[in-house]
This record gives sequence, structure tokens and C-alpha cells, in this order.
Amino acid sequence: MGKSLNAGSIGKPPAPGTSLKRPFCRQAELADILTALHAEECRAVFITSDRGLGASTILRRLVEVSIEQVPVLTVHGSQSLARIPYGVLAPYLVGMDTCSGDSRLGVLRQLLSEIERLRENLKDNRNAELSNRGNLPLVVVDDAHFIDEGTAELLAVLAKTGTINVVLSHSSRDELPEPLSKLWTAGVAENIFLRPLNQEQGHAFCQNMLGGPVLQATSWHFWSTAAGNPLFLYLLVTEAVEQKLLVRRGQTWVGEPQLKVHGRGLEDAVRYVLRGLSVEAQQALNLVALSEPLNVSSFRELVPDTVSKELLDWRLVSYQPPESTFVVLANPIYGEVIRELVPVTQSRLLHEQLVSDLSGDADSKESLLRRVLWAVEVGAEVDDHTMLRAAVLASKMFQSATAIVLADHIVDGQYKLRATMVKARAKYNLGDYRGAFKLMEALLEDGANIDDMLFGSMLRASTRSVLGMSPSTLWTDAQELREAGEKLAKKDPEHANAIRVRSQDGAIIIELMALSRSGNYSKMTALTSLLLAEQELPTDSDRLKLTMALAMDSERLTAQGFPVQGMRRAAEAYAIEHVEENDVYFLPESILLRQLTAVLCAGDWATASNIMEKFSLETGPIVFSFGGGAGVVRGMALLRAGKMTEALDALTAGLQALQLSDPQQLLGYCTAMAAYAAAQLGQVELAVRLVAEHVESTGMFVVVAHERAFVSAAMHVLEPDGGALAELLAQADAARDSGSAMLELNALVLALELGESSVVERVAQVAAAVEGSWAACMAQYADAVHRRDSNALAQAGDFLEQAGVLGFAQRAFKKSASLRGNSTTAHKMALKARKNQRKVVASLAPSNASDKAGAKQLLTKRELQVASLAASGMSDRDIAQQLTIAARTVEGHLYRAYTKLGISGRDDLADVL
Repeated sequence: MGKSLNAGSIGKPPAPGTSLKRPFCRQAELADILTALHAEECRAVFITSDRGLGASTILRRLVEVSIEQVPVLTVHGSQSLARIPYGVLAPYLVGMDTCSGDSRLGVLRQLLSEIERLRENLKDNRNAELSNRGNLPLVVVDDAHFIDEGTAELLAVLAKTGTINVVLSHSSRDELPEPLSKLWTAGVAENIFLRPLNQEQGHAFCQNMLGGPVLQATSWHFWSTAAGNPLFLYLLVTEAVEQKLLVRRGQTWVGEPQLKVHGRGLEDAVRYVLRGLSVEAQQALNLVALSEPLNVSSFRELVPDTVSKELLDWRLVSYQPPESTFVVLANPIYGEVIRELVPVTQSRLLHEQLVSDLSGDADSKESLLRRVLWAVEVGAEVDDHTMLRAAVLASKMFQSATAIVLADHIVDGQYKLRATMVKARAKYNLGDYRGAFKLMEALLEDGANIDDMLFGSMLRASTRSVLGMSPSTLWTDAQELREAGEKLAKKDPEHANAIRVRSQDGAIIIELMALSRSGNYSKMTALTSLLLAEQELPTDSDRLKLTMALAMDSERLTAQGFPVQGMRRAAEAYAIEHVEENDVYFLPESILLRQLTAVLCAGDWATASNIMEKFSLETGPIVFSFGGGAGVVRGMALLRAGKMTEALDALTAGLQALQLSDPQQLLGYCTAMAAYAAAQLGQVELAVRLVAEHVESTGMFVVVAHERAFVSAAMHVLEPDGGALAELLAQADAARDSGSAMLELNALVLALELGESSVVERVAQVAAAVEGSWAACMAQYADAVHRRDSNALAQAGDFLEQAGVLGFAQRAFKKSASLRGNSTTAHKMALKARKNQRKVVASLAPSNASDKAGAKQLLTKRELQVASLAASGMSDRDIAQQLTIAARTVEGHLYRAYTKLGISGRDDLADVL
């Protein structure tokens, strides 16, 4: 390109001194641009973006993919050249005689001459396939808001006359020079707004950057901290690797969220964003960073309107959804960096001046935690009760390092025990179960009140389970709690009765945990009945007691063959609201696990998916506790559906997370299912390795029993004569003897899936007594197989298919066809007919040209085409697919059509057209 700027000069990211590559993450947007450039009426594409979202990267890639096909000129807007006519075009104007004739005409001739030179070079390249349409010369402009009006007018004229195509980027907070913006209103330009990466894209970005698998919780942490900004995400990951906060364990990259994860690269990036901000706005930004989330009323009181408008226009602050009652920084990185840049003396002065005004704002957990951290950072005094509350919140939000730091600041003896418990939970969050247990061992002896004793004993019981200690230790813990409660009651005669009742309730809950571990579900009924007897919830402890009772009863019902009732029990448990401290008992995760177990055992895949979406198992802080569980849930659903390949993929992802942190004891179950899927797929080496690595879980027995069944099934596939099938049937017998019909049915169905026809009649009988669509499907299938009824098998296949149990549906159809012979069955014809009925062909309704000609003349040909399709009821996505254009292009055409037709939206199109 000779005198032009090279492609690599456009928006080159800072080089932080690392070999890690910055992945290209805007393939979809690049495809939209290329599609738009080949559209009949499009001559320009605008990319509107905030700093760091990848506009410059897209332009660089666009140049790379276009330079061998069309003449390409690159231009970079510059604030220093914005007032100099054609200053940004200087690389193409070398040698031009600016003193002779019209300078505008001279610049035009010089540009066209450069384009022709590049065209001649391309003609010499035999690989270049030039045509008259879709291969116009391309001018790529970065930071177009900084180009002068003369250059903007010249580019607009060349684009409008069809001489060139223009693709330009500009900041979302700066307007384009008017000549260029008129291309959009004229209908010859498309506008693409860059959005932050979503969580899935952020995970892929991290994996591509690091060149290997990344723990889901790790990618979520970096993605959420960067708020999906690719530049910030790249710098965060790079600096975490350099600081050894992000390391490879085995084949997987794992990072521990730290209080400070940024370095010079992020500081420089944020300084660049803030360049040009007024002093008053910078001071207001410091205030928000130190105290966020800041109540809107306080924000308006403390920050002048002109300053708040500047911060909002610069997109540095935003209103926190959904209530919009708080103001926060637009990106968490701004806070991480700005809080470090504010000198401690200034920060302390702001704290002293404003803490009394801001004290009323701390009615959100984020606000309280930020205020306490601010006070700790500047050395201000915080009472131990508030410090403890903040530490509990940090633990609940899986900010484990922060929780430990805050707990270490607590000196008051009456809170010391609870502070130790918070540190134990933080260690538990980090997967340091032995460290957590060491802190918990002697806590009961130091318990000064019943709350502390309950808190400590339940956390200790949970830790015993995850460490694989015998259920008998839980019975011992329950008895110790009763004895400790009795001692405390004698010391406090006034509250003796309440202390005894609460210690007894706590002991029963621990005993229920022991019964859950051992699978003795028949004995759980009496204990849960004791806890459920009192339905009023006057105190926090009453709410905790009822919640645990309902959760445990949900598990019992599921194991005994009543998963639908189990789902309802778990839903009741979730509906009870608790104080923040109770979340240290793992209440959300414990209930969630039991609810999902019931849903999956019932065969309600849609509800399982809705629950996962509702509780965001792969986003938010819960990803640190239950992120691997999402893979288990998805894997079990896919196995039941008969989709082995997809199941193995989901389970493999779950294994990576659970090998590092497994608070719900799901690693063994995940390994067992993965081994079975691998064995069924013929991946013998992987299956053998997984079976060898399997260590049985120590969680609730309903999961352990499923786990044992899948291990036996995997071993049978690997070695059919090894006795594993007999073991599987023995497990079914044991479940029958204990009254656990669901566990019996799971083992029998696996045996049936492995080809053991002797269990068919038993499957039909057991499944008929078990709740849920999955059991109903298996009952109908087994009964049809037992009776060798081809019509019943075809009907069972339909039922199985509708329920999503596709593996057995296929078996039913094959058996039905086999019984009927080799001729084409009526069922197969019906299936084909149903599939044909599902195909929906969208047609364009004819328009009334005589009545609507005036309105239509306002629209371009493409706008009319898009608007007519929208008026017929087609969605933006369907229109984009039919016309082979981008969805964003459809949005742009519709917006212009609304403006020209004077209507408010899509609903008015039919009347107008």
C-alpha cells in the first residue's frame, strides 16, 4: 500500500510484555460487515463502540481479509489533526502540489490515483477475483470522530456515488462529522453497535488466549471483572499470568480471585479512557469508585448536574439495574484502578467528610461491603458487628480472600468465634476442606451462645461429609450438640427452654444429614415430622429449621419414588427467606442440589433447564460453589436422552471444575457418568482411565446410589463377563429392600439399556409405581416389550420421543419395525408426515400499491422489502436469513423506515404498507 498506513497501525493494543495472544472475538460482527458491503444499496458501515470493545481489531482483520481482493486505504483519525483540512490523508498526499488549483479537487485526484495504483497491483495478482459488484475500493477509517469535515465530506461523496465503500469506527460518546452521518439517513449505510462479550464468549476468549481448558469459575471471574470488555479481559488475564495468580493445574487453567489483580497495563488503559475528563468529574468519579453502589439521591445531592451529565455522557457511571436506585461505575475495572490511584490521604479525607452522609446508603450488600473495605483501606474504625456482617457477605459472595482479611480485623471476643467460622467457610469455598475442618474442631467448646454453637456444628458436619468421614461421626456431632446445649441452658436459666429446643432441632438436622449419607430414608420421616410440626416462623432459627427439614424431605421423597412431590418440597424450601448469615450453611446450594435431583429423576428436562437459568449456575458467585454441578445436571439429562457424545462433553467440563472444588460431593457421580458415556461411545482408553480414577462420593445417598449404578454399567460395557451386571442387579435388590424405588428403577433401566431382557417385567412394575414422565415412559416401553406388541411399541416410541428420552425411543421404533417385518411401517410414514408439518414456509403477502404508493415512495428498495416482511409477521432473524443479510442490518432498515413513515414501531407497518 506504499504511502498508506499499514493494517497493524489501527488501534494496536498495549504490549504488556507477554507471549499470550489476544484472540479475535468479533467474527460475527466481521461477517455482518462483509455481508453489508455486498448488499445492493450499502456503501458504508459504521461501527459504534466504547473503548476496548474491539472496533480497531475488527478493522485490522477487515483489512487483512480484503487487501488481496480490493484496493484498500486505511485512515486513522487523530485529535491533533482534526482541525487540519485533509490532515489525516497526509500519507496519500505526498508530492501533491497544494498551491495549484482547487485543493479539494487535487486531494480527490490524488486519492483516485492511489486507488488506481493499488488496483493495477491487484490485477497482476492472478489469485485476485475482481468484479464490478461487491468489490469496490475500500476505505477503512479508525476513530472517524477525529477526522476533519473536508475529509469526511470527500469520503461521503465518494461513497454516495458508488466510487468506494467505507467502513469506519467511532466512539459512542462522539458524533460523526455531519457529511458521514447523512449516509445513514440516506439509507446507504449500516450501523453496527459493539456490545460487551457475553459469558460464553468470555469463556471462549480465555480458552483461546491461554491455549487450553479454563475452569468455568476462573473465566467467569475475569469476564465479570472486565464486564465483557475484550481489552480489559485480555489485560486482566495477562497480568494474572504474569503475577502467577493464574496457573495451569494439569491441563486446566485455574485462577484465584484476588483483591488486586491489575497492573500497569490496566492502569494505562483506564487512564486513556479518562483522558480529557474535567477535574470536577474526576473527583466525582473518585467518590463513586470509593463508595459504590451510591444511592441515586446521594449522588444527585453530592454531584452537580453538569458533572453527573458528563459522567453519564462519557459512559463512566450507570444506574444499577433493575431498580435503578443506585449509581455504580460502568465497568468494575474502573473501580479497581481508580481506588488504587486515589492517594490514601485523599481517600481518608473523603471518608471522613462523607461517611455520615453515606451511612444511610448501605442497605445493599454490595454497598455495605464496599464501605467496610473503604474504611479498612484508609484505617478508619469499624465496629466488629459491622465487620463481621461484611465478612459473612464476602464469604457468601465467594470473595474468600476478602472474607479472611475482614475476619482477621475482628478483635471483640463475643464475635471472635463467628469470625473463625467465617474463615472456615472461606477456606471451604477455596477447596481447602482440611483447613476448614481444623478451624472448626474445637469451636463447640468455645460456644458462648446457642447461635454460635448451631453455626459451628452444622458447618463442621458439612465439612466432615466433604472430607469423607463416616456418617457415624455425624451422630457423635449431634449428641455433642445436645450436651453443649444442656450445659449452656444450665448457665442461662432464663433462656434454658429455648436453648434446649434449638440445640435439639440442630441435632436432629445433623442426624438427618447422617441418614442422608447412609441412605436410610425410611428413618428420616419421623425426624422431619418433628421439625415440620411447628409451621409458624417467628425467628431466624425457625426458618432455618423448616428449610432444612423441607430440603431433606425432598431428598427422601425422590429416593422413594416420589420426585414430583420432592420438587414441590424443594420449591417450598426455596420460598423461605433467611438472614444473610444462614447462607454460610450452604442453604442455596443444598436446596438447589436436591431440587435438581428431584427434577432430573422425574424426567422434567425443561424444568431443569429453567432452574439452571434462573439460578445462573454458570454465572455469578454460585459458579464457585456449583459451577461443576451444572455439567453434572446437563450430563445426566443428556444421558437419559441417549445423547452420549453431548453428555460426555458436558461431563468432561464438569470434571475440570469438580476436581478443584467439590462442596456438594459430585465428582464421583460426574466421573461415573463420564465413564459410562465414554464406554458406550467406544472410547475404551478414556473409560478405563475414568473407572480407575473414580473415588466414590460422600454426599447424599440418592446421588451415590446413581453413581454406583453408572460405574457398574461402565464396567460391564468394558468387560461384559466381569460380573458388573450382577453387581448392578444387586444394587437394584438392595434399593428394593430399603424402599428406595427410584434407585431401584435407575439400576434396572441401566441393566435394560445394557441388554438384560430378564428385567423387563420388573421395570414395568417398578416404573408404574414411580412418579414422573421418565418413569411413565419406561413403564410403557417395558410393558410393550414384555407383551411383544408392535403397535404398543410404536406408541411408546412416540411417548418417549415427546419426553426427550430419545435413546429408548429409537429402540422402541426398531423393535416395532422388527415385529412388523422389513416393510415400511405406518408409524414411519406418520413420523415423516409430522416432520413435514413442522416445516413453516414464510410467504410475502401482496401489497396494495394503489393505496400505499405514497408511503412506499419514501422508502428505498431494501427498506421496503424489509418493512414488508416485518409487516407480514416475520422476525428480524427470519428476515435476515431470507434476505441473507445481518440481523443488525434489518434493525437499521426498520428504524429508518419507521422514521420516514412517521410511525412508532413494527405494529403500525401493516396499516401503512
